[in-house]
Amino acid sequence: MLDATLKRYKWNKKTFFAIVNGHSCPFEPYVSAYLNTLSSYANSTQHRYGRDLLFILKYFDRKGIDLTGRIASGDLISMAEYSDFHTQCALSSDIDLDSKVVPLLSHAESKTFRNIMASNNFVASKVSSETQRGRLNRLRSYITWLFEQFHDPLSVGEKLERNFEKLTMKMLQDERSLNVVEAHVNRHPTKDAIPPDVFCKLIEIIRPSSPNNPFTQRNRLRNYLVVTLLLDTGIRRGALAKLKISDLRSDSSGAALWIYPERDDVSDPRLERPNQKTKAHLAALNPTVMDALLFYIESDRKLICGSAENDFVFVSNSNAKGTKGQPLAAKSINEVFFTLSKVLGYRVHPHLMRHMWNDLFDDNSDHQNFTSQQVEDARKYAMGWSANSAMSDIYNDRRTYQKVRKIMQSHQDRVDGAK
Repeated sequence: MLDATLKRYKWNKKTFFAIVNGHSCPFEPYVSAYLNTLSSYANSTQHRYGRDLLFILKYFDRKGIDLTGRIASGDLISMAEYSDFHTQCALSSDIDLDSKVVPLLSHAESKTFRNIMASNNFVASKVSSETQRGRLNRLRSYITWLFEQFHDPLSVGEKLERNFEKLTMKMLQDERSLNVVEAHVNRHPTKDAIPPDVFCKLIEIIRPSSPNNPFTQRNRLRNYLVVTLLLDTGIRRGALAKLKISDLRSDSSGAALWIYPERDDVSDPRLERPNQKTKAHLAALNPTVMDALLFYIESDRKLICGSAENDFVFVSNSNAKGTKGQPLAAKSINEVFFTLSKVLGYRVHPHLMRHMWNDLFDDNSDHQNFTSQQVEDARKYAMGWSANSAMSDIYNDRRTYQKVRKIMQSHQDRVDGAK
């Protein structure tokens, strides 16, 4: 089996990724060169693409297929070989379809029983549609890049070009066939992002003064603000982690956070630098929350050794790996929600706050004198989506269902009253 791993390095204040062998040497020059073409993406995106590429390299190595050699020679990969890879894409990286029978069931007398158990094992090992799509997309991207390195567009043979186009078009069709909407919202329109009883409990225990607050006294105000800012603004975890004191806005027009993308911020000492995925916008904030945020900066944060060396709002209070006073890692934000999940007995995570913001936005907009189009335009701005984005359609199901329910209830009341 291929002995290779994805490594993250930092040089000249920039983060880059490489797939290396057991001796920490680059696995292959072409792989390293391809990964360098992805350097304009956010670190998290580069990591995901590198992880998908590693999955691809390990799979084809296990099959005895040299991808670089195949593309260079013009042999490419056959449709049958691609079909086998497509099937493997649906499974966890540690599952091998070449192993036909589960070892513990190898002596079972009933073939039907063995087949049923093997089928159940396959289903249980399936990954999300988004993961499958990412792996297929990465293979298509990588072999397209390789093809461009080895075959000049002016001299490449017509047959080879046709075969390559046929192969990549098949990959593209398979990518498009996968439904990735489930990765964003996978719940019935009648249900809230967070059940009302759980949400009420969350709001109660996150208060710094709550006797049920699970955090140490020194972290209570910071963690309260982490949860509250996500709930009040609907911003992503990455935007919160990269928020700077200079991004706070408070004047006669109100309080707000300036949210914007910034590639490879050299002032960020974190190995995994967070980033804002969507377009720049102002996120409106309750003035009371802004007051609490400024109080945290002038009191709790100022007392943390090393915090004055950076402009990031949220900093670490722990000295694990010498990070005290440095910007709070995105993983540490996850830990806040992991702790809350244990107390609540219900899994909550940073992105769930974004869904909850949309639910609250829908509920509040029903009491405002705005048209549906104005409401959706406001949602797109607050979420940082472009005017042409279809993302609002995902969140709109719940609101549409509630309107339909009210209309039908009114209709049914009139029908019942006429009887």
